[in-house]
This record gives sequence, structure tokens and C-alpha cells, in this order.
Amino acid sequence: MKKKNPVNELIKLLEETVRGMQEGGTSIFIDVSINPSQNMFPVSQEVFLHKKNKASVDILETEKNIHALVGLPGVEEKDIVLSCNGLVLEIKSGNTENIETIELPARVIKTGMKVKYQNGILEVVFNKSKKQVF
Repeated sequence: MKKKNPVNELIKLLEETVRGMQEGGTSIFIDVSINPSQNMFPVSQEVFLHKKNKASVDILETEKNIHALVGLPGVEEKDIVLSCNGLVLEIKSGNTENIETIELPARVIKTGMKVKYQNGILEVVFNKSKKQVF
């Protein structure tokens, strides 16, 4: 029986995951656990790859505004539902299983927000509130 090489298994899993990301447009989180022995030779190793359907999110804060840029590839504009409580932006896309909760860096005014969705990118612009969060 041939002994498995954990490093080769890791490389194979990473290659498969990257291929899947390129085809499906999903994000991944990689958690690797390596336990060296006293002589610094690797022993039992475990590799966990967790695929997440998390959207890519960028937040830009200016003096007067908060801009949230969210990647929602493959989602139709009519399927996007936004809600905001002034501190957190919640985005539902497609169905209730696809929910993104984004903590905003400052309190915002919900009324007057501007929304644009183009080429799989959702842009939400809020005016910052003059009320401070403590």
C-alpha cells in the first residue's frame, strides 16, 4: 500500500478548488493544520477547504459618504433586496439563503441612498449621519 503524501494532496485540492472558483465564481477560505514532530518532520496533517458563497465586499469611506461595492455575479437586479438599520447593510440575493450582512464603518442615513447594479457589481452609496456611534 502506497503512503499518501499530504503535501501532494493539499496541492491537488487547491488546484481543484481554484478550477472550481474559475468556473463557478465562488470564494473559498483555506484552513491548513500542520503538526510537526520533535524532529521537525511532518506527521499527521489535515487539510480543510471550506467553500463559501460569500460575496466580495469593498467599503470606501469618504468625509461625507460610505460606498459599499458588492460582487453579486449571476444575480439578477430584480432579485436583490436591501435593508439597512443605519449601521448594518443587509443584502438578500436570489433567495433568503444568500444573505450578506455588512457592518458599516459609520452611521448612515437610510433615506437618499443611491443604488447601482451593473455587470454583477452592486454599488450602494449612503450619506453619513452626523450622529456619532459610541
